[in-house]
Amino acid sequence: MDAHKFDAEFAQDVRRSNEATHKVLVGIQACERARHFVVLGFGSVYDWLIKRHKFSESAAHRRVQASRLLALVPEEKFTRGDVNLTTLTQVATSVRKEEKRTGQRMTKEAKQELVSKIERKTSAQTEQLLAAQFPETSTGKDTLRSLSADESRLTTDLPQATRAKLERLKELLGTQSSAEVLDEAFTALLKQLEPALAETAPCETAAKSLPQKLRRYIIQRAKTCEYVDPVTGQRCNSTHNLQVDHIVPKAKGGTNQLSNLRCLCRLHNLHAAELEFGRAHMNKFRTVREPTKSYSWPQKEKGPVSGALYASSRSFGRWA
Repeated sequence: MDAHKFDAEFAQDVRRSNEATHKVLVGIQACERARHFVVLGFGSVYDWLIKRHKFSESAAHRRVQASRLLALVPEEKFTRGDVNLTTLTQVATSVRKEEKRTGQRMTKEAKQELVSKIERKTSAQTEQLLAAQFPETSTGKDTLRSLSADESRLTTDLPQATRAKLERLKELLGTQSSAEVLDEAFTALLKQLEPALAETAPCETAAKSLPQKLRRYIIQRAKTCEYVDPVTGQRCNSTHNLQVDHIVPKAKGGTNQLSNLRCLCRLHNLHAAELEFGRAHMNKFRTVREPTKSYSWPQKEKGPVSGALYASSRSFGRWA
């Protein structure tokens, strides 16, 4: 085949590939906005991509991050390759870190300007541009990459004081392996932070609010979100922001019996409340910020735990 003809046909294949990637990003964007992944039994859109659609963790991360800035990129520029998945992900990640550092959301205009600067830039050029744009967030990046079924590689920046502690622990443990030191340290820390599950359940109570001991027991008993998609049987299993939920809401006569208590993540707690009371009713409470007793397992045994928006026992509308 003539080289120029081959190149022209290959260019068409690349464009079709870019069009398919764009369509996937649009789908991810729609899934996240409509929270379809919650109904399907997943704790996040990342979990949905990894567990349901078999993306690798890094591939899922790139696509979710890129989908969040997709509205700023005309489809033609994406399919033409002026902005690609990798460079758009780099911008999205940098923007997210900068917003976290400053505590302020970047304006749409600022993001649009940033996206326009990376047009027709390589990944290396984009990285340099972002490092100059956000010098305070360009360092300290942790990377965790799977090497095999049994091993992963962690890359991180250590302050000199932390490095000195690491070297001292190597001496005390008689090893030159940082991995062995981390394993010993993590094991000791988990023993301290993860209270042993009680052999017997705390006494049930008729009190309006759940005692902390009973709440902790329910979460430690489940360890992960217990939401199951009734259609597919998919269980969420998220360990993030776990809360205790009344299966039959207290507002509808539910009790504090163990059989009426379950562990849900924040998203599925809200989803369950919407199923019981309707989304329109729940939207009335979205701007209300009340103290919460929910927490992510594991936590220290002592002291109250806090959150921002959702109260325990399926949150809003159940306090009565």
